Amino acid sequence: MLKSKTFVKKTRSGGIMKIVREHYLRDDIWCGSEVCTECKQEESVLQKDACIESNLCSFPHYLLPDTNVVLSQIDILEDPLIKNVIILQTVLQEVRHRSAPIYKRLKDILHDKEKHVYTFTNEHHRETYIEREQGESANDRNDRAIRISTKWYSDHLNNKGLKVVLLTNDRGNKEKAEEAGLYSDIIVHRLLAVAIGADSTYPDLMDKHKQSALCNNLNYRHKMAQYAQRASVAFHTQLFFKSRGILNEEGFILFVRKNAIIVLIPKFGLEGTVFFENKDKPSPKLIFNEEAPSLTVEGHSFNMFDKVKVTISLDASNVQHQKIRMSLVEPVISGVSVAPSEPEAKRAKLDR
Repeated sequence: MLKSKTFVKKTRSGGIMKIVREHYLRDDIWCGSEVCTECKQEESVLQKDACIESNLCSFPHYLLPDTNVVLSQIDILEDPLIKNVIILQTVLQEVRHRSAPIYKRLKDILHDKEKHVYTFTNEHHRETYIEREQGESANDRNDRAIRISTKWYSDHLNNKGLKVVLLTNDRGNKEKAEEAGLYSDIIVHRLLAVAIGADSTYPDLMDKHKQSALCNNLNYRHKMAQYAQRASVAFHTQLFFKSRGILNEEGFILFVRKNAIIVLIPKFGLEGTVFFENKDKPSPKLIFNEEAPSLTVEGHSFNMFDKVKVTISLDASNVQHQKIRMSLVEPVISGVSVAPSEPEAKRAKLDR
């Protein structure tokens, strides 16, 4: 089955261009379950005896998480005890666009045959594909697509003794799913129920040593993510100033230290430190007042929020540890301040 959408687009030159987008729908995309006799699948992924111990879902069932559950509970989905999970194409695409690290971990789960996780291509199935309605946001359309696919699975496996449980962190999505006759579960409520003893689960999931290892892993990943974020900011800041030479910019003093001032450059949202002690030069006379706080350099006092002018440059003397350097231009202090740099355009003109 072929669905097409046609629209016109105005080009930059003022012409009109007709665009046709084709979307192919099929009826031979299988459910992936061993209990199904209708689908002519060569190999099944989802097990026949799918049973996860729980008072909330005492019947055999498959889990179908939405995008938010995958993004926020990926560590639980990676647990070896969590099996027979259906990942929709809609969810896979959303995760790919929103978080590359979690997408990679999800792909690793899909490749683990012992997990029995099946990818259902709902966006190309004739009975589960839906179009975005007028005035409907992309997120609401994807939530509706997830509910439609869950409903299809529930009807498809209705006579096989298996149910499909939609896992979601969104109360609105849960309520709409229940209105459609689906069995939905907010995973946060399930975890809280287990914590207070109102529900049961596999003993390994509540083992304190295993939970400690899981928390340590979460903390480690969080710390590494922070390091990566800081390194990324530093790297791209260096790339930005590398091609701009030495700049003269106005800024404001944020903090005063014993031998330096920390300056904010509003134009770039950049913070940097101007040091007044240099190994290659004699140190100026510094008086630090901790109570004010203020720093007096050769008779000139620096206070918080004072306006200053500095030069910004990239120090590439050490290739492996490049740094952004700031030097004081104004106020002019003999032996401390540096001369302002010439603009690149003016410098190039003088060189000619």
